[in-house]
Amino acid sequence: MSLSISSPGTRPGSGKPQRPGGRPAKKPSRSTTQVRRNAVVMAWLLTAAVLAVLTIVGPLVSWGTWLPLHALLLGGIGSAITIWSAHFADTLLHRPALGGAALLDARLYAHSLGTIIVLTGITMGHQVLALAGAGIVMAQALTGVVAITVQYRRAIAPRLASLAIHYAVALLLLATGALLGFLISWSSARGRSNLADGFYLAHTTTMLLGFVGTTVLGTLTVLWPTMLRTPMEPQAARWTTRGLPYLVGGTALVAASGLWPPLAGLGTLVYLGGACGVLVPAYRTARRVPPTSFATASATAAVSWFVGCVAVLGARMALSDDVAAARDAIHALRLPLAAGFALQILVAALSYLAPVMLGGGPAATRATNAIMDRHAAYRVTAANACLLLAVSPAMPWQVRVVAGALAALVTSYLLVGIILCLRELSRRKRAPRAASTSTTPDPIDPAGRRPAQPRGGPR
Repeated sequence: MSLSISSPGTRPGSGKPQRPGGRPAKKPSRSTTQVRRNAVVMAWLLTAAVLAVLTIVGPLVSWGTWLPLHALLLGGIGSAITIWSAHFADTLLHRPALGGAALLDARLYAHSLGTIIVLTGITMGHQVLALAGAGIVMAQALTGVVAITVQYRRAIAPRLASLAIHYAVALLLLATGALLGFLISWSSARGRSNLADGFYLAHTTTMLLGFVGTTVLGTLTVLWPTMLRTPMEPQAARWTTRGLPYLVGGTALVAASGLWPPLAGLGTLVYLGGACGVLVPAYRTARRVPPTSFATASATAAVSWFVGCVAVLGARMALSDDVAAARDAIHALRLPLAAGFALQILVAALSYLAPVMLGGGPAATRATNAIMDRHAAYRVTAANACLLLAVSPAMPWQVRVVAGALAALVTSYLLVGIILCLRELSRRKRAPRAASTSTTPDPIDPAGRRPAQPRGGPR
């Protein structure tokens, strides 16, 4: 004899929740779930924009670019990578992730909570609070490493499975970078400025080259030919897998350049060599099918910013006289790396993925793609030209501020485009219902006969 205990709202013997009428409760659609998750990313982007304005107009001027940059990179880019690394790992491995959607949601919200606590603790000078926030970010990242590793071990060796290792490595670098970020604050609070500068070099390069760069390069191997709607180069996956150790090794060398500056030059060469494993097949793909949409053109510009900034950064750090000079070299390139590379690649990816994420059928996807591609050439050209003026030290600060504002205004079309896509899908959903209610049957008299129609039509 066995006993089955069912919770209220569930049918005995089944774990599915039931509606009062006995029907199973409807699960939220995949598109609704993705919209909800990516709303977190958009919230962080808006937060970074507000903090940037407050920094420029005065209330937060003493913090400089630290707050908006960390809201953008740790909050926005970190949340986006948390979401889409899990999505692409599922796609590459053809196996459900450990913990499924519930664990991903928990990691996403934990990451945002940890970021908020870090920003609050650092700005208040509260070391315990900053450590708690960094600990939360590290815990969610390491949980992601475990989830992807278990998922990889359970996979039945699909062709592109090795690319999922990029995401596990990137999350491990995120945890390392979060710890190094706390150590900057810890050493500064104890008056050890030289040690803080060394931790700063390690933290910044680990996060930008390691966490963000490794994720983006690994994802582009699959996403780039998909965006161009063409087959992947046959050797692309193998080259990317072989390039991963060079990306990690190059990042480690640049991060350790606080001990000996020439390590930065060597690490940059190693890193760019590993990046070629992704960029060479991507270049060959682009020669077959040139990038013409907004997403592909913007991604091309973002990668160009990244390669250029990494090369300049490595050269400047290698030629620095001391750790403080190397820190100044990074300071000069933080904005180009954050806005030109990280933000632009995020905007490019979301511009492509938003129509796919929203769904609605082939016709609706074509319509939403057209919305996201409006004025593509102008938007890419204007955003990058304005950004180039904004980060140019030769320009007066007034010109730089105006150019940065214009670049942000052009980039904000991402949010406008998503809103227009949602309106378009809503209109398409209402259209069939409106058409069905507009066709009413002919009236019938009490005898059951339809009234005779006049011959010859209306006069």
